[in-house]
Amino acid sequence: MISGYASLNGTSGFLSKFALAGRESPMFCASPIALGTHLGEMKEEDSVLYREGIEYGLLNGLNFIDTAINYRGMRSERDVGHVVKSLIKRGLIKRDEVIVSTKGGIIPGDIEANLVPTDYLQKVLLEGGVIQKSDVNIVDTHRHVLAPSYYRFAIDTSRKHLHLETIDIYYIHNPEISMMILGPAIFYKQLEKLFSFLENQVRIGNIQCYGLATWFGLLKDPTDIGYISIKEVLDIAKRVAGEGHHFKFIQFPLNKHMKEGVLKQNQKTNGKWLSVIEAAQELGIYSTTSAPFHLGKAFDGESDYRSMLMEVTSTKGVFSTMVGMKKIEHIEKNIQILQSD
Repeated sequence: MISGYASLNGTSGFLSKFALAGRESPMFCASPIALGTHLGEMKEEDSVLYREGIEYGLLNGLNFIDTAINYRGMRSERDVGHVVKSLIKRGLIKRDEVIVSTKGGIIPGDIEANLVPTDYLQKVLLEGGVIQKSDVNIVDTHRHVLAPSYYRFAIDTSRKHLHLETIDIYYIHNPEISMMILGPAIFYKQLEKLFSFLENQVRIGNIQCYGLATWFGLLKDPTDIGYISIKEVLDIAKRVAGEGHHFKFIQFPLNKHMKEGVLKQNQKTNGKWLSVIEAAQELGIYSTTSAPFHLGKAFDGESDYRSMLMEVTSTKGVFSTMVGMKKIEHIEKNIQILQSD
């Protein structure tokens, strides 16, 4: 296991070697785009591309990688870990120069064990005593949990995949699934228990900070099922750990088809209605965004990828944008866009 974690000095020093303006937080400095690892098949050919692409990105100015335990049947985390371990071992990067975020909460499958999510839930999590059936919240084909016992298991599994003693940002992945089933009162009560657990994970050094990675939860109307209030979540973090809490990040989609995070004033903060990104800024939470190309649906011939990427990355309040990329030529073009911005 690789010791250490991303630091402000390490990450800012790394970015200073490249023509990229970093985005700063008290913890670390991030490249404007991160290497996203969600898209692709669960096969070796895609893993080879990801490993080559992640290595190229890290050696050419990108110092932020975003993944999740459920991405590509756990292959994405394993691919990230393979590259990071190799580059550090070869002395090409240092641990404190690179930010790694991952996520848990959605029941994963494991392609190496030949287990689809339903089998993984039954054979590993339920029969293994990690969680109980009552912990699972199901919406359509999505299975989500808030039980701390699951996150203890998931964080340890992710750390092994990534070969990292400390994960820099650990997100609760798509918590709106559980919110839809539980409703606000029970959801926030369970979130408080989970935050207490995550604060302890920070204390023992397994993670550096935590947050929520959402799809629609932060973007809905307050009266909609599944809506999550940033202020309510922050209040929970403060009840658990005071002003020294480690709830520091949110993630939500932002692209030309999904602009609610910037335009929709649906988050009540200090007596006024603000957009998600404005509310986060006011509350001292950092916003990372996902799906800048709307999972490929934004390529409609009317806008080129260059302008779409520049629009998102230049949006005030965006700490970094998660861009799904595995081919070196795409990563190279995206870095060039940032350098010319």
